[in-house]
Amino acid sequence: MSTENGFVLFVPSMPDHVPVWWKIIDGQIDSRSGAAARAGMEAGVSDDMPVMLVVPSSSVTMRRVDLPADMTPAQARTVAARMAREASIEDSDGLHTVPARDGGHVAVAARSDVAHYIAWAREQGVDPDVMLPAWALIAEPEVGFVRAQLNGEDIIRGKDIAASATEPWMGPLTADEQVHALNADDVDHMVLSAFAAPPINLRAGEFAKPRKSGVDASYLKRLAMWAAFIALATLLISLALIAKYHWSASRLDAKTVEAARSVLPAANDAKLAEEELDRMLSQRGAGGFGFTGPAAGLMTAMQGAPGVSLTTLSRGDDGLVHATLASARADDINKVLLDIQAADYTITATSSADPGGRVIAQITVMP
Repeated sequence: MSTENGFVLFVPSMPDHVPVWWKIIDGQIDSRSGAAARAGMEAGVSDDMPVMLVVPSSSVTMRRVDLPADMTPAQARTVAARMAREASIEDSDGLHTVPARDGGHVAVAARSDVAHYIAWAREQGVDPDVMLPAWALIAEPEVGFVRAQLNGEDIIRGKDIAASATEPWMGPLTADEQVHALNADDVDHMVLSAFAAPPINLRAGEFAKPRKSGVDASYLKRLAMWAAFIALATLLISLALIAKYHWSASRLDAKTVEAARSVLPAANDAKLAEEELDRMLSQRGAGGFGFTGPAAGLMTAMQGAPGVSLTTLSRGDDGLVHATLASARADDINKVLLDIQAADYTITATSSADPGGRVIAQITVMP
């Protein structure tokens, strides 16, 4: 998310006040609205424009904690939150404590108040990314106190204290102290600084904003690019295989023509050479079916006799189909021979027995 563009939404400090929101563009206040926040914010909120929710100072207490200097930042934040809960007079189970970035201060709020403000923001049409008390927007002074008007709330902040000026104990505390009033420009600058780098974020722990479960557009773009690359690679591989098969077929055709020239000197085409050889074999007695027809008839006949196996199959010099059948029973071989004859093929057969007792039949199939 960009820290240069976004929205600051102020929760009204008084029940009769309307919500106020500021639109931040390029790190500057682009516009302000005192109208209904929902109508104004829905007009321009997007996923890359964070929303900072500012809640009244009266809802969140600042506590000062003193920590050892040798602690890491993570240790300091953990110990500071625990010390703030222990120092509170309220039930610690009902408190939500979040340490500031400097580790020396802790924001303490009722868990019910934090949940209420998140629900209120969602009713306005936004789910805030950052939530902090109004006093956290005011920079801590080096000496004395500063006083600022922010969204109708009068806030006083000192070195180790910050609260609404309406708190009854704030008057006596600042009576003998120097209180510097901040002007509107000073307040605007502090709000912009807090928007760019929030000093405290109450949306932590159990109230942390859930991460989006969807995938971002850049991931989908990378996924689509990889899918296109894989598809292109697959296409190139397929084209290479087609070219390889075409080249192999061309080589085989060339070898076929070369072999056929020993019988057909004028042969120059593999398909025509095959047809001419089949014709010549047919004239020598193989019939018009050549090798394919009788072989197909033999295979079809064997389908009805599962116990018969084909041990040899060849085409003899006479152009006829020669085969060797084997079976444990002579009846099974006889069934195959009868089925071949029923398909209008002529057969010759001689039978014998092998050492294992199987019946062996040497057959010739012709049209």
